[in-house]
Amino acid sequence: MSVEITTLPSGLRIATERMAHLETASLGVFVGAGSRHERTNEHGLSHLLEHMAFKGTRRRTARDIAEEIETAGGDLNAATSTEHTAYYAHVLPTTFHSRSISSPTFDRKHFDSVELEREKASFCKKLARSKTRPTISSSNY
Repeated sequence: MSVEITTLPSGLRIATERMAHLETASLGVFVGAGSRHERTNEHGLSHLLEHMAFKGTRRRTARDIAEEIETAGGDLNAATSTEHTAYYAHVLPTTFHSRSISSPTFDRKHFDSVELEREKASFCKKLARSKTRPTISSSNY
């Protein structure tokens, strides 16, 4: 197995690896921004944006996106670390198309203000809980 790196004219780098023994297809989008890149007044922003990516777009609701990927026998998820934020999808190769992951994460110029406020409130509650529960570190947010 070898990984091939292709750089598009836009500068976007694509890493591909064929794994013939697997019967699934995966697509990951890794953004080089995580919690380490946030200023003090931005703590939690990368994680918040990760959550907002799945709230739907102007053309597709969050439910539409979830049903599309689940109908394809797959799953769609994301994770934020100190170094990057990753968005990824796993599906059966016969039903795979990149719209399933690119639309929820990159097909928007703004977020719905109601959903944004709801997520911000949720993050504030998690942060408050983390200060009273030693098993959860506020650095997770």
